[in-house]
Amino acid sequence: MIVIIQFAIFMLLVLIAFPMALGMAASPLLMIIMDGTIPPLIVAQRMFVGVDSLPMLAIPLFLLAGSMMESGGISKRLIDFSSAIVGHLRGGLAMMSVLASMIFAGVSGSSTADVAAVGSITMPAMVKDGYEKGWVATMQACAGTIGPIIPPSIFMIIYGGITGLSIGRMFLGGIVPGIMVGIALMISSYFYARKNNIGGGERKSFKEVLKYFLDSIWALLLPVIIIGGILSGVFTATEAGMIAVLYAAVVSLFVYKELTPKDLPAIFLKSGISSIAILMISSAANIFGYVLAKEHFPAMVVDLMMSISTNKLIITAVIIVFFLFLGCFVDIMASLIIFTPVLQPLIAAYGFDPVHFAVIFIIVLLIGQVTPPVGVVLAVTTNMLEIQMKDTLKYLLPLLGSYVVTLLIIAYIEPLVTFIPNLFYG
Repeated sequence: MIVIIQFAIFMLLVLIAFPMALGMAASPLLMIIMDGTIPPLIVAQRMFVGVDSLPMLAIPLFLLAGSMMESGGISKRLIDFSSAIVGHLRGGLAMMSVLASMIFAGVSGSSTADVAAVGSITMPAMVKDGYEKGWVATMQACAGTIGPIIPPSIFMIIYGGITGLSIGRMFLGGIVPGIMVGIALMISSYFYARKNNIGGGERKSFKEVLKYFLDSIWALLLPVIIIGGILSGVFTATEAGMIAVLYAAVVSLFVYKELTPKDLPAIFLKSGISSIAILMISSAANIFGYVLAKEHFPAMVVDLMMSISTNKLIITAVIIVFFLFLGCFVDIMASLIIFTPVLQPLIAAYGFDPVHFAVIFIIVLLIGQVTPPVGVVLAVTTNMLEIQMKDTLKYLLPLLGSYVVTLLIIAYIEPLVTFIPNLFYG
């Protein structure tokens, strides 16, 4: 009963637009006060524990690196390079935006950073080229969610911090799924452009493509350095965040020279605010999860799933459908931190590969960043284009349809996720 009341209070607070972090802390606090057997001081203790983790330090570092590269002209160079590759195809401008998002994903690890860096340049260009604003906002929001799939990924770092699962394995497990999602969105872009008679740009010569490649080489090297360093054991995921910051600062200040020391305070403030928002939710979710664990909620979930089916394929579908629905109302960070510990018994009970399950779970939650009424990333893109979220509704089904189909393929063909991690780690 306590679990039901806690969820009910939390959902009510979400629906009335109460701040997510405060709602997540308030609902378990009320349950603790009503229970009377646990001192309320436990709330502060558990909230501190929620962020007292070395992997969590990587979050502000990667956000800072992404902000530096966004302001330092790196995102523009990635877009130019992407345009040189696919810009001549039908729907090439949209494809270029997707490809640029995929490349920038290897820099920031954040969907909102991806949208801000790439979408601020590509979305106005697409609208000018004849793409409808609602479609542009929806497509760019979907493309932005590739950021936390292709390594580095903030959400994989959090998942690994909670479960102890190898972050390096998860990073490698996200490579193929991230590329598949990108290809699916490119295919959708092609059919949209063909239906609306939108052509491509001028084909670039090999010499021009090479020029754009060399101009963006410093940005393209960062994901290689991060993944290579983690795999070789030179540094951890958290240390990789510091390497990313130093690398972004050097490239932006001294190579491209589009960032000046006087720009740094604003960048630190911007990334600091984003980090605080994430860490506040993480902190509040810990006490939320503590009450659930005290009430044996994880065991209840396993028993419920077992009563539905003992078939792994069916349970996979149930999990996907449930979290697709939940994503419409609950922010990804809250869902990730609350339900990751809850779902761990299912991994053993049904024989899931831990890395495969982690990647599926994160992708399902990422789709929630595009689905109304919460749809955090969709809200960002609609605000950038100064339209209402309702203007995107008729475009959501086809774009999210291709996304979900790709998710199902990934979910039911395990080697798509596990092949690369097993190749490197054994």
